[in-house]
Amino acid sequence: MTEQGVSPELLKERLEREPCAGAMHLLAETYYQQGQYPQAATVSRQALSRYPENLELRLLLGQSLASLGEYDEAEEILKPLVEEIAHLGEAFNTLDHLYQGQGRAAAAQQAGELYRLLLAGLAALFKGEEPLVPPPAPPPAEDDRRRRHLARTLAALEKWRQALQSN
Repeated sequence: MTEQGVSPELLKERLEREPCAGAMHLLAETYYQQGQYPQAATVSRQALSRYPENLELRLLLGQSLASLGEYDEAEEILKPLVEEIAHLGEAFNTLDHLYQGQGRAAAAQQAGELYRLLLAGLAALFKGEEPLVPPPAPPPAEDDRRRRHLARTLAALEKWRQALQSN
């Protein structure tokens, strides 16, 4: 087991029995957080071949490719994600109006602000003012990487827990 409580070997075993999107994502994320970008890209590609609509897998593959310096391929992988984010912006705009109608001014303001920030960022991106794949930042300290991985793992587990409770 790693310090985060996730072992790539255990995840690989799980994938052999049942190749679910969650386990594939967790394995790719573990490789990525450990700086094993080629393995992260390989697992992400395999997962996307099974689950092509999974945006988290697409993002992880794009991040892995960018970390490997494969910027053109990373950009192609991330373009559909940017289109999905543009649609997400409309959801924030709708929430803004919905919350206003409910008299929830603070929630409406927050949704409206997210909508405006998203539109401004996408407009700059589409005008070519911002690169789709920024140059890689220096790798974070190992402790920061472990904390972020643990936080992402816990967030994913919480999503699954909530989804199971709603069924």
